[in-house]
Parts: sequence; C-alpha cells; structure tokens
Amino acid sequence: MGKGGGGGSTPRLLDDNLKNKQFLNVIDLVSEGPIEGPVGGMSGFLLNGTPVVDKDGNPNIHGVEVQWRAGTPTQEPLEDFPFVEKEIPVNVEVKKSTPILRTISDQETDRVRFTLGVSALFSQDDKGNQYNTTVEMLIEVNDGSGWVYAETAKITGKISGQYLESYIIDAPKKKPFQIRVSRLTDDSKSDSLKNGTVWASYTEITDAKFSYPNSAVVGMKIDKSQYGDTPNRTYHIKGMIIQVPDNYDPETRAYTGIWTGRFKPAWTNNPAWVFYDLVTNERYGIGEMIGSFGVDKFALYAIARYCDELIDDGFGNKEPRFTFNAYITSQRKAKEVLDDLASVFRGMPLWDGQQLTCFQDRPSDPVWTYTNSNVINGKFKYTSTAKSARHNAIEVSWINPSNGWGEEREFIQDDDLIQRFGAVNVKKVTAFGCTSRGQAHRVGKWILQTEKLEKDSVTFSTGKEGINCISGDIIEIADDSFAGVKVGGRVLSVNGSTVTIDAPVDWEYDDKGTFSFLGTSGKFEKIDIQSIDSNVVTLRNIPHGLKQYGVFSVSKSALTTRLFRVISISEDSDGNYLYNCIQHEPQKERIVDDGADFTGIPPTQNIIRIPNIERLSVAYVDDSSQVQARAMWMTTTINRNISFNVTLYRNNKVVSTGNTTDLEYYFNGLAAGDYLVGVRGRDTNGMLGNESKVQMVIGTPNAPNSITVESGFFEIKLTPRITAPHTISTEFEFWFSGENRIANINEIESKSEFLGRAKFWTKGQLKAGHDYWFYVRSVNEYGKSHFVEVKGQADDNTEAILDELSDKFLTVEAGKQLDQKLDWNTESIAELVNATYQLSTDLLVRDGNAQAGISHLQQLRVSDNEAWAQEMKRVYSAVGDNKSAIEEAQISITKLDEAFGQRFTAIRTEMDKAQADIISNSQAISKTDKAFAENKTQVQAKFDKQEGMIQEKMQATFEQSGDGVVTHSINITIKHNGVSYNAAGQVISAQVKNGKLESYIGYNANNFAWYNPVNGKMELFMYAKNGQLFIRDLFIEDGSITNAKIGNVIQSNNYVAGKSGWIINKNGYVELQNIKARGEIEATSGRLKNVVIEESCDILGKLK
Repeated sequence: MGKGGGGGSTPRLLDDNLKNKQFLNVIDLVSEGPIEGPVGGMSGFLLNGTPVVDKDGNPNIHGVEVQWRAGTPTQEPLEDFPFVEKEIPVNVEVKKSTPILRTISDQETDRVRFTLGVSALFSQDDKGNQYNTTVEMLIEVNDGSGWVYAETAKITGKISGQYLESYIIDAPKKKPFQIRVSRLTDDSKSDSLKNGTVWASYTEITDAKFSYPNSAVVGMKIDKSQYGDTPNRTYHIKGMIIQVPDNYDPETRAYTGIWTGRFKPAWTNNPAWVFYDLVTNERYGIGEMIGSFGVDKFALYAIARYCDELIDDGFGNKEPRFTFNAYITSQRKAKEVLDDLASVFRGMPLWDGQQLTCFQDRPSDPVWTYTNSNVINGKFKYTSTAKSARHNAIEVSWINPSNGWGEEREFIQDDDLIQRFGAVNVKKVTAFGCTSRGQAHRVGKWILQTEKLEKDSVTFSTGKEGINCISGDIIEIADDSFAGVKVGGRVLSVNGSTVTIDAPVDWEYDDKGTFSFLGTSGKFEKIDIQSIDSNVVTLRNIPHGLKQYGVFSVSKSALTTRLFRVISISEDSDGNYLYNCIQHEPQKERIVDDGADFTGIPPTQNIIRIPNIERLSVAYVDDSSQVQARAMWMTTTINRNISFNVTLYRNNKVVSTGNTTDLEYYFNGLAAGDYLVGVRGRDTNGMLGNESKVQMVIGTPNAPNSITVESGFFEIKLTPRITAPHTISTEFEFWFSGENRIANINEIESKSEFLGRAKFWTKGQLKAGHDYWFYVRSVNEYGKSHFVEVKGQADDNTEAILDELSDKFLTVEAGKQLDQKLDWNTESIAELVNATYQLSTDLLVRDGNAQAGISHLQQLRVSDNEAWAQEMKRVYSAVGDNKSAIEEAQISITKLDEAFGQRFTAIRTEMDKAQADIISNSQAISKTDKAFAENKTQVQAKFDKQEGMIQEKMQATFEQSGDGVVTHSINITIKHNGVSYNAAGQVISAQVKNGKLESYIGYNANNFAWYNPVNGKMELFMYAKNGQLFIRDLFIEDGSITNAKIGNVIQSNNYVAGKSGWIINKNGYVELQNIKARGEIEATSGRLKNVVIEESCDILGKLK
C-alpha cells in the first residue's frame, strides 16, 4: 500500500489486535437435476461476479473450496457438509438493560451458533492514549423450564471497527425453545470508552447428511475475511439433461437418418426439446396431467430442426436460429410458461383435439383454399390493425453473457416507416431465454416485419365441408370481391387438361399464371395455365385428382391470392364453423434471417486496455498510529498487468505520489487542509490512462450552507448541503425540539431530542400545519460545526392528505375488509370435510312429496404424527321444491407442526324464487410460526335475481416475525339487477408491521348519522351525506381552514358591543376594537371621532 508524507506529535494509538477468521459453509440449490455441469470447470463458479479460477485454471479468489452434485436420483451426499445450517440475521445492539430474545421452532435443530461481537472496542484517557478493554455477554437457553446458562462471550483487546466471534451451544431436546443474549458489562456512557455489543445472527444447525436427490447442488466453503457481507454466488452451467431424439447430436446440432420416434438423454438448449421436456415430465412438468394424450413429438421434431438451422449472427459467423438459455425460478401457470417458451421459436401451443401440439410462424404451403363458393353467403370480413398498433421501432431486452450476464437492449428501427409516419413508435419486448444479440435482433425485426406486412385479419364461416384444417395451418383465400375479378370458385367439369369452371375469368392472351387445386396427395397443387376462354381453362398438364365441384383458385403475375394463418375455429349454434385468421407473408423469413449486420466490433478481445477510474472516493480511517484517509475506486475491467498511479495535490502542487496494484490507497500524517487526489491506470509499458480526481478536505467540517425542507404527509424531510469544500467522511447530526424553539444555542443538546447522524433525515408522526424546529450541524472524525436552525411544517393540503390517507388505508388489512364485496355463500359441511359419501342417515321419514330427516356422522383417526376428529349433523325437511336445512360440522386436527379447529353452522331455507340463509364459520389454526383465528357470520337473502348480504367477521393473526393484525368488520353487499354494490360497512383494526403499531376505524356509507337521546327523543347533532359533513354545534380549539362560509355571525369569544372583541356578520357589519391599519383604507361614508393626523394629509373635496 502507498504511504503519504508529513507527521507530528500525536497521542499513542494502539493497532487493532483482534483478529478472527470465519468461513462460510453454504449449499445452494442450483437446479432441478440432473444437469450437465459447470461450464469451464471451476471457472463456472462465481463470487460477486468473479470466477473462482480464470480460464487457464489460475485462482482469482483464494480460500474457496467447491463441490457439486449433478442431481441424479441416487447421488452421494456432499463431503465435508455433515450438517445443515440456516442462518437468521438479528443485527441488534445488545444493551445491559434490554436482553435480546429469539425463539427456535425447528424440531430438527441440534446445535445453535451465535455470532456476537463489538461495534468497536477500546478506551482512551484525557490525552487521547488508547488501551485494550474487555466486554462480556451471556448466552442462555429456555426450553420452558426456566433460563439456563449456556455460554459466556468474553472479548478483550482493541478494534476500531466491527469484530465478530462465533459461539456454538447444544440445543435442548425439548422444542421449541428460546435463546437469550444479555450484556454483563455496563454500557458505556462516555466517548472515551467504545464497547458497543451486537448480536449479528444465529444459525440453526442440524447434524445430518443429505443427498438431495434429483437436485443439482453446489457446496462452498468460503473465507469470509475477503468479504464484508455474504458474497453473491452465481453459477455458469450447462443445465438439465433432457430427452432428445436418438438421431440428434446436441453438440453439432445434426440429425442423422430417419427418426423412429425414440429418445435419449442429453443436454441441449434447443427450445423445442426444452418445451417437450416440460410437457412430458411427470415430476416438474405437466406430464402427469396430460397422461396418455401426449404431445405431437413429430411436429416438435420439425420445429427443432428449424431452430437448429445455422444462419448469420451479424458478426460474420453462424449461429442456430433459436436457442434457449434461462432459469425458470418461480412457479407460474403452466400455460404462461409454455406460451413464453413457445415464443422463443415463434410458436404457439394448442390442443388439436387429440394431443398437445405447436404451430410455428414460418413459411409453409397452404392446406386448403377458401373461395366465395365454399364459405357461407360468399362473405369474407376483413379488419386491419390500427396505425397506433404498428410500431416502427422495437426495443428488445436480452441477456449478454459477455457483460456479466447483465440485461442489455437491442434497438431495431424501420427508417422508411419512421419517415413515413413522422414519429418513432417504440414497442418494448423481452426475448425470453435469449443470450445472443443476433437472436435478439431477429426477434425485433420479426415483430417489425409482422406489423408492417401482416396488417389484415379475416373471419368467415363454412359448413362441414370447410373443416379441412386446424389452428396454425396456412390457408389460401381467393376472394373475388377483394380482388375485383374472378380468382376462385368451383369446378363444373374436367376433361383431360381442360377444366370448366363456374364463372368466366378475365384473361389476356399474354397473361401467365397458375391453377391451384386439391391433388391426389391431399395437398394443393399448382399447374401452369395455357389459356382461358371465358369459363374454360386449358392447362399445360392434366390435373390428377381434380374432381367435379372441387375448389380452385387462379393466380397470375399481376394478381395473386393471399395467404392467412388460422388462429381459431369455433362452432356456432347452427352447426357452422367460424374461422379467425391473420395474414401470412412468407417472405418475412428471408428479410429477417438475412438482414443482420453488426459493425464496430473489434476482431479480437486480446487487447490490453487501460481501464477508466470509476467511483473514486475518500473516507476517514482510524486504524493506525496516526489519523489516516483512504482513497478507493473501481474499474470496469480487471487486468493483472495494470497498476495505479496515485497523486496528492495541494494548491496546484504535487505533495506526494505512489503506485499500487490494489483498488485503494492510504494517506497518513497529513496536515489539515484542502487536497486533490488523482488516480490513473498504468500498464507495464508505462502507458497511462485518464486521471480521475476527487477533493479531500482534512479538518473540522463547515456548517451546512443551506438546508432544504420538504413537507410530506405528516413528515418533514431535511437535506443539508455544504457548498464549501467537503471534509472527508462528513455527515450531519439532526436534533429536534418539537414545537418549541430554543433561543439559547448552548441549550440545544440538553433541551432537544437527538435524532441521529445521516446525509438527510425524515421525521415522521407530525401534525399537519404545525411549526416544528430542527437543529443541524456537520460532523466528522475531526470535529463538529456550529448548529444551524431550521423550521418546517408537515403538508397541510387537506385534499391531498385525504387522497393519500385513503390510498394508504385501502391497502392495509382494515381497508381491504371495508372495501370487500360479498358473494353468495354456498359452503356446506360436505365441502368442509370432503366426506359426503360417508354421511349416513340415522332417521328419514317420507310421505308422498314430503320428507324429513336427521343425519349424524362421527369420525376419528389417530396415527404417530396426526390426530383427527370430526362430527357432522344435518336436520332437514322438504315438500316438493321447498326446502329447509340446518347443518353443523365440528372438526379438530392436530399434527406435529399444526393444530386446527373449525366449527361450521348453516341454516338454509328455499321456496320458489326466495332463499334465505344464515352461515357461521369459526376456525383457529396454530402453527410453529403463526397463530390465526377467525369467526365469520353471513346473513343473506335472495329473491329471484336480487340479493342482500351482511357479514360480520372477527379475525386475529400473529406470525413469528412479530407482524400481526386484529380486525372486526361488518360488510353489506346489495346485488340489484345483476350489479353488486358495496353498500355499507365498518371496520375496527389494529396491526403491527415491522415493529410499528397502527390502529384504524373505517366506515363506508352514503348517509352517516349521529344522534343524542334527549328527553326520550332522538336529536340529530351530526350527519354525513355524499361526502359532506353537517354539524349542529361545534367547538374547535385549534384549526386550519382553507375556505369558510359563515351563514350568520362570526365573533370572538370575548365580544361585548362597543367594549371588547370583534364581530363580523353576513350583512357586512364589522366591529373591531383597537384596529391598526397599515395598508390602504377606502371609505365612501362614515364618521371619525377623536382622530389625530400625525403626518400630512391631502384633502381632495370640501372640508366642513
């Protein structure tokens, strides 16, 4: 490390003498298995984005051990991992007066590791000399029988920053249990003693070896001394081994011979075979749900070969048309995942009536021709996309492996379209699983060409004759109305190469064209036309397979039919079939695949570039014999042949220079003053890069020049700024005196509340429109500035506050309950227990159309880890369709990790169009990490289509994290003429979230009345209607009113006519005592008595 110059006599400062070395043992679940494995061996394992070893096998990071398993069903456990750990962060300062408790509920925990330490540890005398010191903490355990001593944590020495140690204890046999950390040493009350204690985390340890079958896992042992926090771990792997055709070589992407339909296991990133794997796999895919129906593997075989075709990548090389490289890390609906995956190869999954298949947007021959003669009423209905839906630029997000697997954006635009429409219309898309710029470019270009060329869609209907295709097929449409001439129809007769059709066709003697028909192969064939005379067509060859009344189409050089892709086919009530199709232009493929060209990329990356210096900063450090400063920086690339020149300037002169290969440099013994630190890269040949500079001021900081006050809802944010040179490591202290201003600056620390140190501060829980006083000063390790006073108010905009409170209220549990619309409750005891088939009738009486019965069922079940009991009763009667029933169920279930109880009661009556019910449902659940209880009653009535429902619900829940909510709500829903209205409701709620308690009361109604019973009568004193509040009599001690309308008189409470106070009435009469006017006064009449004019006065009229 570099050293600076300068020096002077200083107090004796101790070097840090507490050293520890912690290793992080971690097992990461990388993927479902089995997988192919890491790419490049150990270079496929990365910590904070850096490979553990480079491509040549040289270590980039020392002190790392790695093991991995591919994820086979019978794999061996990882060696050197004889236990499983789960670390839970605590990060709490331990004070002597407040022991810290935590609960461990995991029944498998064998041991617990405590990570305890100090935020700093040393003492110093009045002269600044430093000494070692000691601090102690106590670890205790409670399994329900009282607190028991477990371990004492004793730390002795000197450290200027955080220092942590680990202590391991055995877990008690009885679970769950509590752990407690207490401080034994008195808390420091002086700046001369630094001994703050912290509980950083605890780790639940289970002694067991797990093999993790079918799971690809990586075990790492990492020297944590190289990292301040747990390093991020990423893995570059070839993923899952899946089923591929047995004639396929995934490395060369070649298909050999004829495929018989059999598969073999191998790794591939061909998206078609990944799709097949997700559809057929019964463990993590949907294979179990599809069952014997299966998937059209031969259609996917054709798609897969299309994906593997090599095309230009834009850099002068070749790459597969489509590849898929992605982690699927979250559970989603199967259709969404399959749709995203099919989009990689421009496909769409569909059910063809027998099996799951896919169609792909690629050129293919039409399977059928539709003309005016074989669609209902001869009608084709066309629509075109709106201009706003046609984009002229596409922004495609993709993942770049060469840039640390970061997301990048490829921008593709159509200059002709931009010039034509005069504005850029950008569409943003994400290329799913795309790690190739060429593929991302093709994705964007395909969208551009699709929206540019395929603007039309068509719908038409056919009878059963027209059902000759499925969704995804390409069809040909020969529409005479669209073409303006005859282009298609039916054949009346066939005689050799002469065909008579149903109407004449316009044809010139020199026209050239083709005649399209359904041939013997079942496909549409084209034959060149020799001539056409009216409705007689002479062909150059005999049309084998052409039948009488068959469908035909005619194309010629100046006019051709159009191609469409079938999107959906549906059957209507008349037995006809409705087709929805979109335009298909096969030339898209050539435009897209042959159109990419990336320039400006160098032919090789083997060039040593001197990296730019980024994020250059300086910070104060107190860990050596003299006060130091440290310069730190980052670079975009790392090259072992690069070092860094560090230059220290003062008054435009060089104070010192140094060189280091590290990304930091230390200065010591510098006198107070204003410096510049310059850093630049240097290669082995002496070539220098650009110099970056940062200001470094050593000394007591200046006070804030300004403090920006931002008013928020019930909060004030203060942001101090220093325009003078910044001293290093400068922060700000914030002090708060509430609504009381402190006149004497020397009393600020004794009469105000210290909020903390930060770059800015937000003070909440304030009243709107009230003045609050703050005091701010700059601080660093060299000293403190004087205080700067500032006053602020929380926002008092009533309308904005109400909007904010409403939005916030409706997002908490209380608001959600108040905003809830009820649905008709159809719960039954059979739904609760799923045991309808077990109900036995104890008593049943029938007489003609009438019956009455009583059912009763009791069930018990007990095993080693579960006890289960339920009782159901049902009393019912019916006469014809008129019914009445009372149902009751009681359920009790207890497991090792959960206890559940429920009681359900329903009273139901039904007669003709009338129905009335009362349903009550109470349940309680206790788990190792959560307690939940709910009591809900719904009363509902229905007549025909009109419904009314009222529900009362009481709910309480608390979780292990300390978060909880308790709510009591009443909701009324009216369903009138098919529309549901959240008609009225109220809620009372309290919740604790992240240690903060909030309570709420909410009402929902058009009309809200408050009455006072007086002399046996109801006297209305307040009423709310349509968002307005009306109050008969009101006292306000302190209020803020933006606008006020006075209906009669406003006056002071000490008003006596002609003597004291003031009054203003609605007729404009004003009486004020002792008025002082400093502005203009205009009066047209009146009297002045006992008036003294002290200065000159201009009289424009007569003076009488």
